[in-house]
Amino acid sequence: MEINLSWDLFVIVFFAVIIAYSFIIGRNQTLKVIIATYIAILTADGIGNLIKHYFINQSPENTVEMINQEGGLVVIKIFIFVLTIVLVATRGRFTMNMSRPGSSVMNVILNLTYGVLSAGLITSTILIYTSGASLVSDVPNILNQAVQVMYEQSKMVQTMINNYNVWFSLPAITFVISSFLGEEVEA
Repeated sequence: MEINLSWDLFVIVFFAVIIAYSFIIGRNQTLKVIIATYIAILTADGIGNLIKHYFINQSPENTVEMINQEGGLVVIKIFIFVLTIVLVATRGRFTMNMSRPGSSVMNVILNLTYGVLSAGLITSTILIYTSGASLVSDVPNILNQAVQVMYEQSKMVQTMINNYNVWFSLPAITFVISSFLGEEVEA
């Protein structure tokens, strides 16, 4: 059996790791990671856009310098994104306490659902940032040639980038809907 390394395989493995981690930490902590991810998206985009506005758009002498600066901005945005998720999820002074649904099967389904949604949100965000685009813009423009090649070679990367608005909104919609399931928990 021959295994070909591809971007599809990378996306699948990344999803599997995040889903497995979601089962390890549980549904409440996965919800905390999703909320931390939303905060991280806004933080990374905001700081990245400020850096771009004040430091990169200062008329670089040539296109090569602009590309190098944009590449640095991608690294900064991804670093801020990951750092914010870790800090908010581990040190954030809030807790999630959703009640367990009556059924063990429903609990597993919700855990899996939140794991998949967390993986989709994180993966699509990293792909958007790597492409040089911003999640708060209307349409992602792929500004990075390496990501353009990934996009053309991988159906999964295409799906993640083309549907980033779905990946961005589904966790919140699912959270609201699942809030109606189960019993109320008193603090």
